[in-house]
Amino acid sequence: MPLDLTDLTQRIEGDMFPGNMSPLPMLVHGLQTPEAATAEDVVMLMDLRWWSVVLSSQAGVCVCAQGVWAALDLAEREALLARKHVILVSQARAAFVRLLQHFYPTRELMPGLHASAVIETPHCHPFIEIGPLVYVAEEARIGEGTRIAAQAHIGRGVVIGRGCRIGERAVLCEGVTLGDRVVIQPGAVIGAEGYGFYQQGPAQAHQKIPQVGGVVIENDVEIGANVTIDRGTLGNTVIGEGTKIDNLVQIAHNVHIGKRCLIVAQVGISGSTHIGNDVILAGQTGVAGHLHIGDGVIASGKTGITRDIPAGQHVSGHPAMEHRAYLRWQAALKQWPRWWKKLKQPSRPSAHDG
Repeated sequence: MPLDLTDLTQRIEGDMFPGNMSPLPMLVHGLQTPEAATAEDVVMLMDLRWWSVVLSSQAGVCVCAQGVWAALDLAEREALLARKHVILVSQARAAFVRLLQHFYPTRELMPGLHASAVIETPHCHPFIEIGPLVYVAEEARIGEGTRIAAQAHIGRGVVIGRGCRIGERAVLCEGVTLGDRVVIQPGAVIGAEGYGFYQQGPAQAHQKIPQVGGVVIENDVEIGANVTIDRGTLGNTVIGEGTKIDNLVQIAHNVHIGKRCLIVAQVGISGSTHIGNDVILAGQTGVAGHLHIGDGVIASGKTGITRDIPAGQHVSGHPAMEHRAYLRWQAALKQWPRWWKKLKQPSRPSAHDG
């Protein structure tokens, strides 16, 4: 739905600086990338590095972060205003989200059960949407406003809260409980058996340890595509409220992840590790088992965590070390060839030798 400039400015709580190219008001028809934008579109400028790309775009309106605007010199501001109307915002990402929600609204729920779905439980709220070839086992419970996409599998006794979104071919095994407004992206497998084996002696066959626990996913969690979260051996694997998990993450049995954590792609977390609140694990970080990661810890990409990490630390490297120490180590490592060459050179005799 198009917006005129005044409505758009009010919607994102901005301040408008009219450009010099066309009279007001004008209708804005969409939010686009600079490369794809037309004169009827709006583009975002949230990073100074994108200024030249935004300037050269065909967009008629630019929503600019106040920090970026302050960093532009007078000539750069005038160049932008010569080609576009500019709206300044203090919270650029919030404005971006509001524009996305307006121009690309989420499809409304269409209550009903597809004819090809197999539903073996009576405990489904009437206001839900079940897609083609979905299977819902006996004793499962599905809350109001939940949407389950094609070919998803909902196991025996699974509990799904209100307003959840279950993607195509996602699997929720027996013993999984979801809170409200949980998003499971396509292909995720929640509640499969954990990786538990033992040997009775050297060179003996590996014996399986039964995995009889469950998985608890609290409110407002989002789980990316092809994530795997194993059920507990005894007790539950727990994902705390508001945590966001990227694609291709592996979370082993009995892991406890706190609230509002960010777990980025290809992270692996071994069994029985406890992770505090507001933790960030960047891409490909590996966490060994039976550890405690304190609140607010940040692990840089590809960090290998093999020990407990106290709250508030920023760690990097393998094995993980304090981030600034890691940077110093990296700087020293770059100097090693020069040092080694110097060490190999024969020392010159001094005038006092003899």
